[in-house]
Amino acid sequence: MEMHHLRYFLAVARELNFTRAARSLNMSVPPLSRRIRDLERELGETLFDRSTHHTRLSSAGHALLPLAESVVSNFDAIPGLVGARDRRCDVRLAVPDVLNPTHRRNLSESIRSLEEHYRVTIRQLPSLDMQSALLSSSLDVAVSHVGTSDERLAALVLYREPLGAVVDSGRFPGRTSLTLADLRGFTYIQGPRHWDLGSHRADRLAAHGVVVDKDAQFTDTSGLLVLLRSTKGFSLAPLESATVLALDPESTILPVDDLGATLTTYLLWRNADIWIDPVVDVLRHARDPR
Repeated sequence: MEMHHLRYFLAVARELNFTRAARSLNMSVPPLSRRIRDLERELGETLFDRSTHHTRLSSAGHALLPLAESVVSNFDAIPGLVGARDRRCDVRLAVPDVLNPTHRRNLSESIRSLEEHYRVTIRQLPSLDMQSALLSSSLDVAVSHVGTSDERLAALVLYREPLGAVVDSGRFPGRTSLTLADLRGFTYIQGPRHWDLGSHRADRLAAHGVVVDKDAQFTDTSGLLVLLRSTKGFSLAPLESATVLALDPESTILPVDDLGATLTTYLLWRNADIWIDPVVDVLRHARDPR
Protein backbone atom coordinates (compact mmCIF):
# COMPACT_ATOMS: atom_id res chain seq x y z
CA MET A 1 0.00 0.00 0.00
CA GLU A 2 1.30 3.44 -0.94
CA MET A 3 0.18 6.90 0.08
CA HIS A 4 -1.35 7.62 -3.33
CA HIS A 5 -3.70 4.64 -2.89
CA LEU A 6 -5.19 6.35 0.16
CA ARG A 7 -5.43 9.66 -1.71
CA TYR A 8 -7.37 7.93 -4.52
CA PHE A 9 -9.64 6.29 -1.97
CA LEU A 10 -10.34 9.62 -0.25
CA ALA A 11 -11.12 11.34 -3.56
CA VAL A 12 -13.70 8.70 -4.45
CA ALA A 13 -15.10 8.70 -0.90
CA ARG A 14 -15.47 12.48 -1.09
CA GLU A 15 -17.18 12.57 -4.51
CA LEU A 16 -18.90 9.16 -4.42
CA ASN A 17 -18.48 9.33 -8.17
CA PHE A 18 -15.47 7.91 -10.04
CA THR A 19 -15.74 10.40 -12.89
CA ARG A 20 -15.69 13.45 -10.64
CA ALA A 21 -13.01 11.92 -8.43
CA ALA A 22 -10.82 11.22 -11.46
CA ARG A 23 -11.29 14.79 -12.65
CA SER A 24 -10.24 16.16 -9.24
CA LEU A 25 -7.10 14.02 -9.44
CA ASN A 26 -6.32 15.05 -13.04
CA MET A 27 -6.49 11.47 -14.26
CA SER A 28 -8.88 9.30 -16.21
CA VAL A 29 -11.40 6.89 -14.70
CA PRO A 30 -9.82 3.52 -15.74
CA PRO A 31 -6.50 3.98 -13.89
CA LEU A 32 -8.36 5.33 -10.86
CA SER A 33 -10.59 2.25 -10.82
CA ARG A 34 -7.52 0.01 -11.07
CA ARG A 35 -5.87 1.75 -8.10
CA ILE A 36 -9.00 1.30 -5.98
CA ARG A 37 -9.19 -2.38 -6.93
CA ASP A 38 -5.50 -2.80 -6.05
CA LEU A 39 -6.17 -1.29 -2.63
CA GLU A 40 -9.23 -3.50 -2.09
CA ARG A 41 -7.23 -6.57 -3.10
CA GLU A 42 -4.44 -5.70 -0.69
CA LEU A 43 -6.88 -5.11 2.17
CA GLY A 44 -9.05 -8.08 1.27
CA GLU A 45 -12.13 -5.89 1.56
CA THR A 46 -14.56 -4.17 -0.80
CA LEU A 47 -14.43 -0.45 -0.09
CA PHE A 48 -17.24 0.76 -2.35
CA ASP A 49 -20.61 -0.63 -3.33
CA ARG A 50 -20.77 0.13 -7.05
CA SER A 51 -23.68 0.08 -9.44
CA THR A 52 -24.57 1.86 -12.66
CA HIS A 53 -26.55 4.40 -10.63
CA HIS A 54 -24.48 5.03 -7.50
CA THR A 55 -21.24 4.57 -5.62
CA ARG A 56 -21.42 4.15 -1.89
CA LEU A 57 -18.92 3.37 0.85
CA SER A 58 -19.11 -0.19 2.11
CA SER A 59 -18.80 -0.95 5.83
CA ALA A 60 -15.08 -1.54 5.28
CA GLY A 61 -14.89 1.80 3.43
CA HIS A 62 -16.57 3.58 6.35
CA ALA A 63 -14.05 1.98 8.72
CA LEU A 64 -11.10 3.00 6.54
CA LEU A 65 -12.24 6.60 5.95
CA PRO A 66 -11.17 8.21 9.30
CA LEU A 67 -7.94 6.20 9.31
CA ALA A 68 -7.05 7.26 5.78
CA GLU A 69 -7.86 10.90 6.55
CA SER A 70 -5.62 10.81 9.62
CA VAL A 71 -2.72 9.11 7.83
CA VAL A 72 -2.82 11.44 4.83
CA SER A 73 -3.23 14.53 7.02
CA ASN A 74 -0.27 13.56 9.21
CA PHE A 75 1.84 12.74 6.17
CA ASP A 76 1.05 16.09 4.55
CA ALA A 77 1.94 17.89 7.79
CA ILE A 78 5.47 16.47 7.91
CA PRO A 79 7.19 19.22 5.82
CA GLY A 80 5.59 21.95 7.90
CA LEU A 81 6.47 20.26 11.18
CA VAL A 82 10.06 19.75 10.13
CA GLY A 83 10.32 23.29 8.75
CA ALA A 84 8.80 24.75 11.92
CA ARG A 85 11.43 23.29 14.24
CA ASP A 86 13.59 25.68 16.19
CA ARG A 87 16.47 26.48 13.86
CA ARG A 88 18.00 29.11 16.09
CA CYS A 89 21.70 28.96 16.86
CA ASP A 90 22.63 28.23 20.46
CA VAL A 91 24.74 30.89 22.17
CA ARG A 92 26.20 30.38 25.65
CA LEU A 93 26.73 33.72 27.38
CA ALA A 94 28.43 34.25 30.74
CA VAL A 95 27.89 37.30 32.95
CA PRO A 96 29.64 38.26 36.21
CA ASP A 97 27.94 38.81 39.55
CA VAL A 98 28.28 42.62 39.37
CA LEU A 99 26.92 44.62 36.45
CA ASN A 100 26.10 48.28 36.12
CA PRO A 101 22.27 48.62 36.26
CA THR A 102 22.09 50.55 32.98
CA HIS A 103 24.24 47.98 31.21
CA ARG A 104 22.26 45.13 32.75
CA ARG A 105 19.02 46.56 31.34
CA ASN A 106 20.59 47.23 27.93
CA LEU A 107 22.07 43.75 27.88
CA SER A 108 18.69 42.15 28.64
CA GLU A 109 17.07 44.11 25.81
CA SER A 110 19.84 43.12 23.42
CA ILE A 111 19.45 39.45 24.31
CA ARG A 112 15.70 39.68 23.67
CA SER A 113 16.38 41.25 20.28
CA LEU A 114 18.42 38.16 19.33
CA GLU A 115 15.63 35.69 20.12
CA GLU A 116 14.44 35.31 16.52
CA HIS A 117 17.72 33.83 15.34
CA TYR A 118 19.57 32.79 18.50
CA ARG A 119 18.75 30.80 21.61
CA VAL A 120 20.83 32.47 24.30
CA THR A 121 21.65 30.49 27.44
CA ILE A 122 22.95 32.67 30.28
CA ARG A 123 25.15 31.51 33.14
CA GLN A 124 26.79 33.45 35.94
CA LEU A 125 30.51 32.89 36.24
CA PRO A 126 33.44 34.60 38.00
CA SER A 127 35.26 36.84 35.53
CA LEU A 128 38.56 35.11 36.31
CA ASP A 129 37.13 31.81 35.03
CA MET A 130 35.68 33.13 31.77
CA GLN A 131 38.83 33.04 29.64
CA SER A 132 39.46 29.34 30.27
CA ALA A 133 35.78 28.58 29.65
CA LEU A 134 35.96 30.36 26.28
CA LEU A 135 39.17 28.58 25.30
CA SER A 136 37.67 25.20 26.22
CA SER A 137 34.57 26.05 24.11
CA SER A 138 32.22 25.67 27.03
CA LEU A 139 31.25 29.33 26.47
CA ASP A 140 30.70 31.32 23.29
CA VAL A 141 30.77 34.89 24.56
CA ALA A 142 31.36 36.51 27.94
CA VAL A 143 30.74 39.81 29.69
CA SER A 144 33.80 39.97 31.93
CA HIS A 145 35.60 42.32 34.31
CA VAL A 146 38.90 40.78 33.20
CA GLY A 147 40.40 41.38 29.77
CA THR A 148 42.66 39.02 27.86
CA SER A 149 46.04 38.95 26.17
CA ASP A 150 45.42 35.57 24.54
CA GLU A 151 45.58 35.96 20.76
CA ARG A 152 42.84 33.36 20.35
CA LEU A 153 40.36 35.69 22.04
CA ALA A 154 38.94 39.05 21.04
CA ALA A 155 38.14 41.71 23.63
CA LEU A 156 36.03 44.84 23.42
CA VAL A 157 35.76 47.38 26.24
CA LEU A 158 32.09 47.96 27.01
CA TYR A 159 32.52 50.57 29.74
CA ARG A 160 34.58 51.61 32.74
CA GLU A 161 32.84 52.29 36.03
CA PRO A 162 34.48 54.26 38.88
CA LEU A 163 34.90 52.53 42.21
CA GLY A 164 33.90 54.03 45.52
CA ALA A 165 34.50 53.22 49.16
CA VAL A 166 31.82 51.14 50.88
CA VAL A 167 31.72 52.25 54.52
CA ASP A 168 29.47 52.13 57.54
CA SER A 169 27.02 55.02 57.12
CA GLY A 170 27.97 56.37 60.56
CA ARG A 171 31.63 56.89 59.65
CA PHE A 172 31.31 59.97 57.43
CA PRO A 173 27.90 61.58 58.12
CA GLY A 174 26.90 64.25 55.61
CA ARG A 175 29.83 63.55 53.29
CA THR A 176 29.22 63.09 49.57
CA SER A 177 32.77 62.04 48.71
CA LEU A 178 36.08 61.10 50.34
CA THR A 179 39.80 61.40 49.72
CA LEU A 180 42.50 58.84 50.37
CA ALA A 181 43.56 60.92 53.36
CA ASP A 182 40.13 60.28 54.91
CA LEU A 183 40.80 56.54 54.73
CA ARG A 184 44.17 56.68 56.51
CA GLY A 185 44.12 54.19 59.37
CA PHE A 186 41.12 52.34 57.96
CA THR A 187 41.41 48.65 57.18
CA TYR A 188 40.93 47.71 53.53
CA ILE A 189 38.46 44.82 53.51
CA GLN A 190 39.17 42.76 50.46
CA GLY A 191 36.52 40.84 48.58
CA PRO A 192 36.68 37.35 47.09
CA ARG A 193 39.12 36.72 44.29
CA HIS A 194 36.49 37.15 41.58
CA TRP A 195 35.32 40.47 43.14
CA ASP A 196 38.58 42.21 44.05
CA LEU A 197 40.23 42.32 40.63
CA GLY A 198 42.82 45.06 41.20
CA SER A 199 46.05 43.17 41.84
CA HIS A 200 48.04 46.33 42.76
CA ARG A 201 45.22 48.21 44.47
CA ALA A 202 46.17 47.12 47.98
CA ASP A 203 49.75 48.33 47.51
CA ARG A 204 48.56 51.76 46.44
CA LEU A 205 46.18 52.03 49.38
CA ALA A 206 48.91 50.96 51.79
CA ALA A 207 51.10 53.78 50.47
CA HIS A 208 48.42 56.23 51.65
CA GLY A 209 48.27 54.87 55.18
CA VAL A 210 45.49 52.36 54.68
CA VAL A 211 45.85 49.14 56.69
CA VAL A 212 45.91 46.13 54.39
CA ASP A 213 45.05 43.01 56.36
CA LYS A 214 44.96 39.89 54.20
CA ASP A 215 42.72 38.20 56.77
CA ALA A 216 40.12 40.97 56.51
CA GLN A 217 38.21 39.50 53.62
CA PHE A 218 34.57 38.87 52.81
CA THR A 219 33.02 36.26 50.53
CA ASP A 220 29.56 37.78 50.09
CA THR A 221 27.63 40.97 50.78
CA SER A 222 26.42 39.78 54.20
CA GLY A 223 29.99 39.15 55.31
CA LEU A 224 31.01 42.61 54.13
CA LEU A 225 28.22 44.27 56.11
CA VAL A 226 29.25 42.46 59.31
CA LEU A 227 32.86 43.54 58.85
CA LEU A 228 31.87 47.16 58.20
CA ARG A 229 29.81 47.28 61.40
CA SER A 230 32.49 45.72 63.57
CA THR A 231 35.66 47.14 61.99
CA LYS A 232 36.96 50.56 61.11
CA GLY A 233 37.19 49.45 57.55
CA PHE A 234 36.02 49.93 54.01
CA SER A 235 35.82 48.03 50.76
CA LEU A 236 35.76 49.10 47.15
CA ALA A 237 32.91 48.46 44.75
CA PRO A 238 31.45 49.96 41.56
CA LEU A 239 29.50 53.09 42.44
CA GLU A 240 26.35 52.03 40.60
CA SER A 241 26.53 48.26 40.71
CA ALA A 242 23.45 46.25 41.57
CA THR A 243 25.29 44.74 44.52
CA VAL A 244 26.01 48.14 46.02
CA LEU A 245 22.45 49.34 45.51
CA ALA A 246 21.27 46.34 47.48
CA LEU A 247 23.46 47.13 50.48
CA ASP A 248 22.00 47.54 53.96
CA PRO A 249 20.83 51.13 54.69
CA GLU A 250 23.40 51.23 57.49
CA SER A 251 26.13 51.21 54.85
CA THR A 252 26.87 53.66 52.07
CA ILE A 253 29.22 54.04 49.13
CA LEU A 254 31.12 57.28 48.55
CA PRO A 255 33.33 58.34 45.64
CA VAL A 256 37.03 58.72 46.49
CA ASP A 257 38.08 61.82 44.59
CA ASP A 258 41.79 61.02 44.28
CA LEU A 259 41.56 57.24 43.98
CA GLY A 260 41.01 57.02 40.22
CA ALA A 261 40.16 53.32 40.37
CA THR A 262 37.73 51.86 37.88
CA LEU A 263 36.18 48.51 37.09
CA THR A 264 36.36 47.74 33.37
CA THR A 265 33.77 45.54 31.72
CA TYR A 266 34.75 43.68 28.54
CA LEU A 267 33.05 41.61 25.91
CA LEU A 268 35.11 38.49 25.12
CA TRP A 269 34.73 35.87 22.38
CA ARG A 270 36.83 33.51 20.27
CA ASN A 271 38.43 35.07 17.18
CA ALA A 272 37.83 31.95 15.12
CA ASP A 273 34.06 31.95 15.69
CA ILE A 274 32.92 34.05 12.75
CA TRP A 275 29.34 32.85 13.29
CA ILE A 276 29.19 34.77 16.59
CA ASP A 277 29.95 38.13 14.91
CA PRO A 278 26.25 39.17 14.57
CA VAL A 279 25.73 38.45 18.27
CA VAL A 280 28.84 40.43 19.19
CA ASP A 281 27.62 43.33 17.06
CA VAL A 282 24.33 43.43 19.00
CA LEU A 283 25.93 43.01 22.43
CA ARG A 284 28.52 45.71 21.80
CA HIS A 285 25.68 48.21 21.48
CA ALA A 286 24.43 47.22 24.94
CA ARG A 287 27.34 49.09 26.47
CA ASP A 288 26.67 51.73 29.09
CA PRO A 289 26.98 55.06 27.16
CA ARG A 290 28.93 56.73 29.99
